[in-house]
Amino acid sequence: MTPSLSTSGRPAPLRAIVADVAAPEVATERAEDPAVAEVAQALRGARARTGMTEQQVVAVLAEQGFRITVARLRGWERTGVIRVDAASRLADVYGITMDSLAGRRAYRTRHRVGP
Repeated sequence: MTPSLSTSGRPAPLRAIVADVAAPEVATERAEDPAVAEVAQALRGARARTGMTEQQVVAVLAEQGFRITVARLRGWERTGVIRVDAASRLADVYGITMDSLAGRRAYRTRHRVGP
């Protein structure tokens, strides 16, 4: 399969390539993925715990040279889909770890392997 190209001639984003080959039911399945829903909830909770508004988060990130829009922040918080570099920046702004931002907790029981 040849990768899709954007109008600029550069390769299309991965989500566009996946959309080219994914069946419609795969796209809806992704939205129902409990891990992604957990990340979305953790993103919203992390910002709420800081007491920062969406505009304040966007302003702090802009001061650091990482420019996003309020709409993009809302999208991350709604879908739970976020790039690693953006998640790292948000974790720094919120003063938490990436694991916390992803909704992971240190106290989770690990699954045992073997007998």
